[in-house]
Amino acid sequence: MNSNHLAIIVAFYLSKFDKQGLINLGYKNDSEAFERAGQILGVKKNYIKFRRDEFDPIHPWRKGWQRPMDNRIVRAIEALQNLSEIDLREIVINILRSSEYRQSEEAIRITSLFSEDKKVKKRTTSYILRGPTGRKAEEIFKNYHAKYSKPASGELIDTRDLGCGYDFEIRNTETVYVEVKGLASESGGILFTNKEWEIAQKYKGNYTLALVSNIDQYPKIKFISNPTEKLAGKKNIVTTIQIQWSVTATELLQE
Repeated sequence: MNSNHLAIIVAFYLSKFDKQGLINLGYKNDSEAFERAGQILGVKKNYIKFRRDEFDPIHPWRKGWQRPMDNRIVRAIEALQNLSEIDLREIVINILRSSEYRQSEEAIRITSLFSEDKKVKKRTTSYILRGPTGRKAEEIFKNYHAKYSKPASGELIDTRDLGCGYDFEIRNTETVYVEVKGLASESGGILFTNKEWEIAQKYKGNYTLALVSNIDQYPKIKFISNPTEKLAGKKNIVTTIQIQWSVTATELLQE
């Protein structure tokens, strides 16, 4: 088993759950976590710290390492981000406390989701998946719409917590659906969820992408109506970790 891959899982947990995560793992501070986890996994303590710093930009605690994320980090986020704290903690504790688990089929399956394929040339990405950048972009858009009534005039309805496939509705004689994406710098790529892409295809010209770039310096907003028609998106099939419990038909018949 590649200890670096296991260290990435630990680093993601420490980044996402921060101080509470330290408490849950029984560590007094970051330094102790890096030191002890590094000793257990046979990696340098700074390796875990640097990996945590790479995950920090998508979490609200620290600014983190401000550089493009490589594919391995992006895939780790995609694989781990939907796990609950309890489920991810169980995986991390098993990694840190059980040498058998570190060699187990389960650990191999998990790390295979983000381990680097040596046959594929390493690439980097500027994708902003979630976190402070996205929230800043949404607030910038709200203020911009209040001031300029663009990309359309009307009542702005916040739908971010409804899972609609867009962040806002602008209601007037017709409804415009707005999805906000943020970039920390002046350029970079973005990700649409499959639902966002499908809803954009459904609403066509009534669906607008609000792209907020250069957020940390001088924000700029660009509106792209009907983005699935104008942008050449590439479909990616992403595998995420889900914990399930199976019960056999034989067991059910016995009850």
